[in-house]
Amino acid sequence: MYKQVVLLGVLLERPMYGQQIREFIEVHHDLATHIKKPTIYYQLERLVADGYLEIRRETVEAPGPGAAHEDVSLRERDIYYITEQGKTYFSLLLRDMISTFTPGLNEVDACLFFLHHLTADEACNLLQQRFMLMEAYRSSIMQQIVPGHSIDAAHQLVNEHKLMLLEAETTWLLQTIDHIRTGIIRLQSHDSETGSAAL
Repeated sequence: MYKQVVLLGVLLERPMYGQQIREFIEVHHDLATHIKKPTIYYQLERLVADGYLEIRRETVEAPGPGAAHEDVSLRERDIYYITEQGKTYFSLLLRDMISTFTPGLNEVDACLFFLHHLTADEACNLLQQRFMLMEAYRSSIMQQIVPGHSIDAAHQLVNEHKLMLLEAETTWLLQTIDHIRTGIIRLQSHDSETGSAAL
């Protein structure tokens, strides 16, 4: 549902055609940069079909396709407008997603059940690689919130949330690596009787 929140929220700012929506997301919404082009258009089509968006064919100043991207001129584009029904739906989604918490396994949690298939050294090395990637990502976020760097309230909140989650994750990673290396956590094979993994 967060993809729909992003798209509806973007179109609450102003009506846009598809390429503008993609570029707006890439520039302003780091949390959604991994929403691929086909996914954007699929979600837009769904939102139109459900009555949350409407399409109007308009002539606007727009870049050309491919190599002609820098050639801006008057072109016909399908412009997406959020409907009143869409505004109501966005409001409901926004409030629901902010106020609720859905527990569940993420990718790393799922893999931890099978960590015993690796040697202790390899497990530590892989967790260390993850730690280094997260530290690099944290550094990139920190650069955005240094004093004197202009940032709006929305990005400030998103960045603070990311930093808190990264802090918890990297603390856990270092502790887990230490526990595996010192033998506090011993990687073992599947239990022969129960068939379950034991860490």
